Parts: sequence; structure tokens; C-alpha cells
Amino acid sequence: MRRDGAAEGAAADRPDAVRSEWFDDAYWAREIPEVLALPDPCLCNLRITLAHYQLSLALRAVIGVGAGANFHTWAVWGSKKAGETIRREDARPVRRAADAAGGGLGLGTAALGAAAALAGLPLLAGLSIGLGCAVGLTPALTVRTALKRTARQILAGNRTVLDDIGSATGRFVAAFHARPRRPETDRLHAFLQTLRPGPTAEGGQDLLRRAFRYYDHARCETDTDSKHEWMLLANGCAILHEHIRLQPYIQSAMPRPLRRWITAHLLDFYLGKEALRVAKDVLPVTPGTVFPDTLRALENPDLLAFLEGPQGWDRTPGTVESSGAKDWSDLRDRMNFIVDLFRSRHLEPGLFAPPYSPEQVAALRSGRRPPGPL
Repeated sequence: MRRDGAAEGAAADRPDAVRSEWFDDAYWAREIPEVLALPDPCLCNLRITLAHYQLSLALRAVIGVGAGANFHTWAVWGSKKAGETIRREDARPVRRAADAAGGGLGLGTAALGAAAALAGLPLLAGLSIGLGCAVGLTPALTVRTALKRTARQILAGNRTVLDDIGSATGRFVAAFHARPRRPETDRLHAFLQTLRPGPTAEGGQDLLRRAFRYYDHARCETDTDSKHEWMLLANGCAILHEHIRLQPYIQSAMPRPLRRWITAHLLDFYLGKEALRVAKDVLPVTPGTVFPDTLRALENPDLLAFLEGPQGWDRTPGTVESSGAKDWSDLRDRMNFIVDLFRSRHLEPGLFAPPYSPEQVAALRSGRRPPGPL
């Protein structure tokens, strides 16, 4: 049985959800640089998350409510997770462990000094007590320095994604808003010409060109199964472009000796109200149903090549087995998790939940950090 997306749309839409200014390229040409220029890291991240939410709703309106999640729908929750790291909320267990380790080492060394003093060895006693103070502080200081560097790298990546992909989406929704749902080759070509040619690793946007071409295919598609397959492929190309660009930031943010430990213990996140952990296999939303009906048996040859071809990104095609990541700094490991996550959750209405309350949005718009959980 096919799903037409009606339930998703009814759950996610509000009468005032989409504002007309979001379809104006000039709005995004002003909004995105303003957001990226905010000097406060926390406020900047919160506004980036809000911008992704607005772009998600605008792109969905252009392609069709029943199309399911788009790149910015996912980016909302990725940016929310980045915000936890920027605010260092997800590093509390690490800080506590470092404080405990430093305290234990410091006390042990200081105890040696006390024993030396009792034994009548004042020089050794002084050296030991001084060393104990230094040793006790070293783990905490080292961890705090590393966390600051991580927060800087994550924010830099957060800004890069909105500047790169968000700006392109702003132009796309402006070009195709209120247009007939049929191919417009000249209009699409004109838009694609605004994207830089070349591979992502060399500063090009060829993957983004593919993504927006596929979004346009989805916009014009009347068959629900085909529409969802085009959307999944577009999302895959956009997220691959993003993660190639983010690779140096992610590697720099994760100290090499700790990458597997961080992946296993710290990288949890939310999609709406659903809690997930990247080290765990993606679980079916409904027991016995791994993927939505429209994405269970794939037919699009480009999508099949992206997932299952010689350079495909899904290690176990057609299942979510072995989808959990072992090292999040490894691009193939990340993408293997992401493609199963995107396919299994493509139609979940919770993805379109607002990231902040109306009161929090009002605070953000006035330049203040909102109260309450973020």
C-alpha cells in the first residue's frame, strides 16, 4: 500500500507555518549573512537551526507536502545536536571523568609527598606535593581546552552548511515557488548555473547540482513511490556534499585516540521526540516494518547506484543491519548510518516539528538567548 503523505502533512502543517517572504531570494540573501555574522556562538547556532526549519518548510511547499523529508528537515536536527556540543552540554560526562581522574592522580601524588615529609625527605615532599597539584589540574585543563576547540570546529561546520546549501535552497524556492508542477528546463538550467561546477572536495557543487535536479524531478512527479525515491536520492546527494565539506571539521573536532569512544558514548541525538545513537543500528519505527511502503522496493536506477552500486554508501542494502557507526570521523561509516536513517524515517511527521516554541523564536528574533530547554 502506498502512502500519499496526507497524514504527515496534517500532523506537521499549521495555517501560519510558511511565510511568503521565505520564497523571496532577497530575504535569504539578507538573512543568511546576518545569521552567520552573529558573534555569540550559541545564538548563532540557534538562528542557524531556525533558518534550516524555515527552509525545510519552504522547500516542502515547493515540492509538495506529501514528498516527505528534505535536506533541511534533517539539518534542523543535526544543527540542534551541534548546538549541544557548542554549548558543551553533551560533554558533561567527559568533564566529570576528567575531574575525577585529575583528583585521583593529584591525591595519589600528594600522598607520596606526605609520606616523604614523614620520612624526613623535605625536598622530595615539596616536589611531590607540587607535582600533585599540577597533575590534578592537567586532565581537567586538557579536556576543557579540547572541548573549546571542538565547539569552534562544530560551529564552523554549522555555519558552512547554511552558507553553502541554505543559500542555494533560498534561490531554488524563489525560482520555483508557485510554478506549475511540470518540467521547466530553461528555468532549472538557469538555477543550476548558479552552482559552482566541480567536485565538492575541490570547492565545487556538482553534488548539489544533482540534488536540486532530483528535487525538481520530485516536484514534477505525480507517482508517490517515484516522488519519494527522487527525494531520498536528492537528500543523499545533498548530505554527501555536506559531509565531504564537513570532513576536516569533524576530524579536527574528534581527537584521534578518542574517536571510537566518542562515537560509542557521546553521539546521541533527537529527531523530534525520538532519541537515537549513531553507534546503534537504526531500528524500525514500527516493529516488522523497516522502511515506508513507498521506499521498500526501490526502482530508481540512480538511487540504486547511489546506495548499492560499486561505490554505494549502504553496506547492507535493503536492511538496517550493521547501520550503527563505529567511527563517526570516517565518511563511509557516517554515510552508511545516514542513508538507512533517511530511508527509514523519510515520512515520520515528527521530523517537521518546530525546533523551538513561539516564545523562544521571539527571543531569538530580538537577539536574546531563549529560556528553557534548547
